[in-house]
Amino acid sequence: MPLDPTGLADFRARLAEARERNQGAWEASRRLVGRSRLQASLKRLADAIRSSSLPAPLREGLLGAISGGSADRVQSLPGEALKQLTGLPATKAVRALCLFFEVRDDGEQTASVPTVTPTQVEQFIRDHRNPFDLLLGSEVASLLDLGAGDLSFAEELVEQYLPRLTGQQKSLTLHCLDRVQPGSKLGVAYQGDPARLDRLRRATSAGLQLHYWANQDMFELGKLKKVLSCYTIVTCQAPATPTFAFEPTRLSRSLIEKQLRKTKGQFRKVRVEGEEALEVLHEGRALLFPPWKFDIKGPLALLDLLARRSTLGILSAVDNEVFWELLAQLLQGERFRPAETLFSPQNLPDIFGDVHAKLSALPVGGSLPLADLAELRATLPSMGNQPVEQGRRYRFRYVEIRRGAVFEGMPASRTARLFKDMKEEATPWMLLLVPEECEE
Repeated sequence: MPLDPTGLADFRARLAEARERNQGAWEASRRLVGRSRLQASLKRLADAIRSSSLPAPLREGLLGAISGGSADRVQSLPGEALKQLTGLPATKAVRALCLFFEVRDDGEQTASVPTVTPTQVEQFIRDHRNPFDLLLGSEVASLLDLGAGDLSFAEELVEQYLPRLTGQQKSLTLHCLDRVQPGSKLGVAYQGDPARLDRLRRATSAGLQLHYWANQDMFELGKLKKVLSCYTIVTCQAPATPTFAFEPTRLSRSLIEKQLRKTKGQFRKVRVEGEEALEVLHEGRALLFPPWKFDIKGPLALLDLLARRSTLGILSAVDNEVFWELLAQLLQGERFRPAETLFSPQNLPDIFGDVHAKLSALPVGGSLPLADLAELRATLPSMGNQPVEQGRRYRFRYVEIRRGAVFEGMPASRTARLFKDMKEEATPWMLLLVPEECEE
């Protein structure tokens, strides 16, 4: 079949975008085309192309252009075919393809990329009560903590798992990030605790590979040089409200802002002692937050990130508002995603029907597979949060819902442990999500 000109143009544009947005990885790709490493790089690239969800004619064209991964030098490759497909001369074309298909420098990434399959992860979660034990059962133990806050979860994780991993002669790669800026007078309770960070850094000599990014948006991971393409586990403790409590693909900006003003109060951007801040007038008081506090990303963006970066996603201490928005994006059927309709205790039973009834009856500590209640969504819409991976589509093959904030034997964040004292808050939720790439 001939190549579709529009599809080819789109592919070339995505290659260019990947280079522009990932300069560090682009520079590192030089090592992949050196004489001693080219053949291994091309073999890995061929495997990645074969398993991708690109259209078959494009896959076949790319495989032909890299000689099926069998060449031992760039000069042996059909340069004109590579240029037609990528718009680049041979060496840069191979580097760009390696970047796009996430074939990275062995010394930097390969040892840290988990090799467990989605089927194996699902079976592990079905067989084990503690999902974090996947770190022990996987060949690679790596975890990305999104919104790491005061690092309380990270410290509990290290205390609980590092000694056991060391006993298995494995290291633990722990990457933590948070959008709060250290030293800011805003969001102080969620800044990384300096003493805790110091203790974690001292543990690096005992087999912990730690990196902590502050003042970092989780949806701009492409800017970080040391971030992995995939982690054994990606977790988010207490996904932020209202950031993930409204889904922009089904609710208009005007409706979201109207609801925020109704429930939170009037708000505006101000400057306080040289810092930009969000001022919220609530019940006669002026409250100050970081300027991005009311930036609405929506649960679909968070799910997309988990699907692309983890073999297992864990969302813990999820409050009711965020939970039902998340659930709406996980279920097949547009009935769960009514346009311009804010979820409320009054309409949730009608919208979610039997799903709402059975989940509401789930006791604290209880769990069930979501697919037992309704069909899971066949494909997540592509959000494009990770430019390198555009063109790949994902779904969650298995989703487990648990009721509660803290579970025996599992590390938890400070926020999760505070839920027991929040008498006005409904019991939160945990979601375990096993992603897989959709077949074409």
